[in-house]
Amino acid sequence: MVALGCKYLRICHLNNCATGVATQHNVLRTKYFIGLPDMVINYFKFVAQECREIMASMAVRTLAELIGHTELLKILPGETSKQRKLDLTPVLANSALVSNKPQYCIDPHNEPFDKGVLGEKMLADMRDAIAAKSGGKFSYAVSNFHRSIGARVSGEIAKRWGNTGMSAAPLIVTLKGSAGQSFGVWNAGGLHLHLEGEANDYVGKGMAAGKIVLKPSAQSTFIARDTIIMGNTCLYGATGGELYAAGTAGERFAVRNSGALAVVEGAGDHCCEYMTGGVVCVLGRTGVNFGAGFTGGFAYVLDMERDFVDRYNHELIDIHRVSPEGMGIHVQHLRGLIEQHVDATDSVWGAQLLNDFRSYIGKFWVVKPKAAAINSLLENLRRAA
Repeated sequence: MVALGCKYLRICHLNNCATGVATQHNVLRTKYFIGLPDMVINYFKFVAQECREIMASMAVRTLAELIGHTELLKILPGETSKQRKLDLTPVLANSALVSNKPQYCIDPHNEPFDKGVLGEKMLADMRDAIAAKSGGKFSYAVSNFHRSIGARVSGEIAKRWGNTGMSAAPLIVTLKGSAGQSFGVWNAGGLHLHLEGEANDYVGKGMAAGKIVLKPSAQSTFIARDTIIMGNTCLYGATGGELYAAGTAGERFAVRNSGALAVVEGAGDHCCEYMTGGVVCVLGRTGVNFGAGFTGGFAYVLDMERDFVDRYNHELIDIHRVSPEGMGIHVQHLRGLIEQHVDATDSVWGAQLLNDFRSYIGKFWVVKPKAAAINSLLENLRRAA
């Protein structure tokens, strides 16, 4: 980071990095960021050179030869009374090691169970449609050992057409079952993933465009809005696209989201952490510490228990009650998001909100960065789009 221009200002979470390193602000990035790949390459060359010099002074040629040889380390006495009380002897002890045996893994173990068979099949089925930019509909069964579903297809789309080049002719993929980790990871424009079931952690991680839809099985008897439908850290680092889920998300939903639109029916702790762009609509209860480090974009939160004021992080964000008086444009936008959610997921709860929207509208909050004017939120969203 320092090699690329970071000055260690400790304001990464504020979205106003003076060197344009840790920010989504286009002016700061284009005007002040000076980083080039050669800077990082040179830094690691110097690291490697210094390592070789130190190793040469010890008559060692490879790092592997150093593993386990704690006798080469010297314990310093410590500069403070606290440091001098620290006994590192147990950490450095190697008496139990057999000196004439390998000190590191030399044979491969624990090969991944998932060979990516489903991902490869999906790519094989869709390759011609991607090449012809023709779109199409496909269906598959999915299990929780199928990880990173959609990644191979998104990679092929991005390689040929970029992140959004197939958006006008999408591949519509219907899946049933329980998806493994990172469902829809790095999702590209032109890939719409519809999952009937549930998914593990990291749904939509790094999502760039396209659409991800999750809804319960048609045979389920539980109340969807009270049930987890995807795991933790979903939509992590997303830059675009849409996600709709008829159910609740786990912890750290939309952490570092910088451009995606999402509608869920509840979320765990730390929702919208470090968010810098996009829109998140939570049609239900959230956990604590909502919006920590939130500096861009905005959110709608339904507060049926009237306790959201005690559940959000007050450091960087403000909340405003949604009201038809003076906030008509937000009322329309919120209603539009719920309509999109119902259309995508057949959400019973979403339909109930729409059927009695006038009664529920006053229970919603708009959550925004303190530095942003509430009247500018939708205009900023339009510009970003």
